[in-house]
Amino acid sequence: MLIIKLNPGKEKKIKNGYPWIFSDEIKSIDGEKKVGEICNIFSNDYEFIGKGFYSNTNIAVRVITLKDEEINYELFKKKIEKAIKKRVDFNDSYRLIHGEADGLPGLIADKYNDFIVIQFRNVGMENYKKEILESIIELLKPSGIYERSDFETSTKEPIKRNIGVLYGIEPPEKLIIKEHEIKYYVDIKKGQKTGFFFDQRDSRLFFRSLIKKDSLVLDGYTFTGGFAFNAALTGAKKVIALDKDKESIEMARKNAELNNIKNIDFIETRYENYIKNYTGEKFDVIVLDPPSLIKKKQERRKGVEIFKSITELSIDHLKTGGILGICSCAFQADISLLIESTRRAYFALGKDIQVVGLTFQSLDHPWIIQIPESNYLKCLWFKIY
Repeated sequence: MLIIKLNPGKEKKIKNGYPWIFSDEIKSIDGEKKVGEICNIFSNDYEFIGKGFYSNTNIAVRVITLKDEEINYELFKKKIEKAIKKRVDFNDSYRLIHGEADGLPGLIADKYNDFIVIQFRNVGMENYKKEILESIIELLKPSGIYERSDFETSTKEPIKRNIGVLYGIEPPEKLIIKEHEIKYYVDIKKGQKTGFFFDQRDSRLFFRSLIKKDSLVLDGYTFTGGFAFNAALTGAKKVIALDKDKESIEMARKNAELNNIKNIDFIETRYENYIKNYTGEKFDVIVLDPPSLIKKKQERRKGVEIFKSITELSIDHLKTGGILGICSCAFQADISLLIESTRRAYFALGKDIQVVGLTFQSLDHPWIIQIPESNYLKCLWFKIY
């Protein structure tokens, strides 16, 4: 077991619930520096602070407990049981475990009806796979647990890229889940992330309130149709839904058939290419939910320019009094960045920009105030005059 001694004062944020210790906050390390190793954390005055997983990255320690307790089955069961209780009001499909926000750094699990899809995002958590699986099986008794640790990452940790059944039966090629009375096919084996973006649940519901009867709506990054379906079923006369990914568009079309929705045109294309060449009727509503565009704090200026550029493309195609929704799924692209990029895009034309809504990730992706990074998803909704 490693012994980590912190620089003076660096224990305060950990005591307050922040789960990351950065490499430059460590004064000394005693023991073999093995990635994933459990470490005891002490202040500069040798006060015990907690335990965590060691890593050879900028985030040198991920704290798992502030108590002097064993890291074992009982600990994981207790934490997973707490995560389940937080989500007692959700339906059969939701984010079950959300990493640091549930006190389980690097562990992601989504529940799709009776199946669990799981990701191990660091070696420390991966080392306790057996205890984690046993806890989930005991608490939820799922039909199957499927691993999707094939995520993109820049970490130097030697994480195994496992994909496949960990417990129970093989999941079907496509599951059907329901959100806000809309049915979705989900491919948990090959779909993006673990197959579905549960984090936009609340934003999709709010989006309905912005749709007036006979609206013309553009969903610029539709994935499998989430915003598009909510517009179509709330009174829009027509929705145009775009995505550059062929498989996502095909799944969106199947979802439309599943719900007998016929007023959506699904087009496999990039939003930027489509809108530059669009010559049709102006839109009442445009929603833009692009993939993560910036990864690092140093890329913030770049992020402003990227969001400004995709926002500018909407200017000539949005009616006066129309609604523009801009979403960011990156912590580094915060609310002020979205506001700045939209202001710069529209202000030069003498447009008034009124904020009519602000939504965040749904409650199964907890935003913990001691962990600023847990507030990663935000959507700003504007009315443009």
